[in-house]
Amino acid sequence: MEIDIIGLIRDVPELLFFLVLGFGYLIGNITFRGFELGSTTGVLLAGLFFGHFGFEIPANTLEIGFILFIYSVGLQAGPRFFSVFLEDGLKYFSLALVVSMTAVGLAFGLSSYFGLSQGISAGLLAGALTSTPTLAAARDAVHSGLARITDDQSANLIIQDMGSAYAITYVFGLIGLLVFIRLIPSLLKVNLSEEASKLARQKRLAPEEDEDADTGGDQMLRAYQVQSDQVMGKPLRDLRFTTRTGCVIQKVLRQDAMFRPGADTVLEKDDRVSVLGPLEGHETMEKLLGPEILDRHLLAIPTKTHEVVVTHADVVGRPLGELHLLARYGCYVTKVNRSHVELPIDESTVLEKGDVVRVSGDKDRLEELTKRLGHVERKIIQTDLLTFAFGIAAGLFIGKITFKVGAVSVGLGTAGGLLLTGILIGFLRSIHPTFGRVPPAARWLFMELGLLFFMAGIGLKAGQGIVQAIVTVGPLLFFSGILVTTIPVIVGFLFGKYILKFNTAILLGAITGAMTSTPALNTVIRAANSPIPSLGYAGTYAFANVFLALAGTVIMML
Repeated sequence: MEIDIIGLIRDVPELLFFLVLGFGYLIGNITFRGFELGSTTGVLLAGLFFGHFGFEIPANTLEIGFILFIYSVGLQAGPRFFSVFLEDGLKYFSLALVVSMTAVGLAFGLSSYFGLSQGISAGLLAGALTSTPTLAAARDAVHSGLARITDDQSANLIIQDMGSAYAITYVFGLIGLLVFIRLIPSLLKVNLSEEASKLARQKRLAPEEDEDADTGGDQMLRAYQVQSDQVMGKPLRDLRFTTRTGCVIQKVLRQDAMFRPGADTVLEKDDRVSVLGPLEGHETMEKLLGPEILDRHLLAIPTKTHEVVVTHADVVGRPLGELHLLARYGCYVTKVNRSHVELPIDESTVLEKGDVVRVSGDKDRLEELTKRLGHVERKIIQTDLLTFAFGIAAGLFIGKITFKVGAVSVGLGTAGGLLLTGILIGFLRSIHPTFGRVPPAARWLFMELGLLFFMAGIGLKAGQGIVQAIVTVGPLLFFSGILVTTIPVIVGFLFGKYILKFNTAILLGAITGAMTSTPALNTVIRAANSPIPSLGYAGTYAFANVFLALAGTVIMML
């Protein structure tokens, strides 16, 4: 029996698609000296390889990927897009806007000067910024009629040029940004670690070496018998155990009655108490209370950990220190995640709507705390596909609406419509958790699959002309890509440093957020030896996703 493998792959597009995905993931997982290309780059390269040899998949595959990806980007940005204006929100908005506008102006200017085609101009912008939303929006502008296309231009040729230019400039956009962002502190003779430490002191954030103590990493439960006169007869609020030792009394056993203490509880002689806190705190508590004892009733406290999404208005915008979680509930915050970035934790860490907070403590008291913060993320196991589907339908409908301004048609386009409805639904869900449920794992799957569907299609289409593009405009395009990658970083740094007055550690993190480059953020964090830069990244990331998507439409309209 003979099997024509090449013919089979060519005739069965589903097989081709998953082969591209599989080989793409293999390529993306290759690590060299700690550097990994990632799944997006891997799938693009695999698509280029198969596309060069004439393999194709139906255009609908690309469209479905585009829709899922752009809508999911909006959902992710929604909870924080409006609330991020709190504190330094306007600064982050301005920085993200300046970086985006600089990149668009450069890409358009270089393309006009060198006589590059419109498709190459959009691909240059998207690849140099490693921004898939930009590429998706530019491609959609061609199909939706928003792009400025002359009679002698073919939509298919524009999209092919777009993909080829994206592939050529993506390499430096990915690797070059990592190198350049790391060189900035050295070129300016700035000690990034000292800058991070200075900001930590100003904001009373924990230094790196004390991270475990602050996040509850070494908490212990022990029991003591009250014998000391210095604590008897005084309410717990006056004793200030939590402030002095970091420990909190969980339960009190008085004769045969066990109860949870409150701020007004007065300890009596021979009371038995269970105490949760760090090791050094227990050393002090033993001196304050009395001898340590073994009591299975006091030590058998069921503890749990919840991932809680912050939604309640009386918590949003307030620092952890004001909430007194330890003193009131005996619970510890062990992680705060904002826009998929882990933030440093201390009393001055301000919670924002949509933050995912990991909290540990006594089961019953943890339930009370959860109700005050928001809702438990893990309880939402089903996706509200009704809202998801109608949200996408609404986005597609809004994207088709155009207005005539003279002879020019103006509208959001499919990308803009999907972003808008995604942001609105994501925001509404942060207010009403039962509305539009999309658990993080489901949202990641929609976004990842949508992205890879889209990248596989782009790679296969661009592969048909990649060799010709490299031969004809490759060196020129690569040089232009270097400029479009680095100059927005320089402009953003100068604007953030001298106009917005950002701390350097925060500023470099914010610039990586404005470029939507998580690998670059990790480089800055390692250089600073601190998670402080992630605060800046989280501030600009929500805006940048939207701005860079709109940039793809704008550059096709110029």
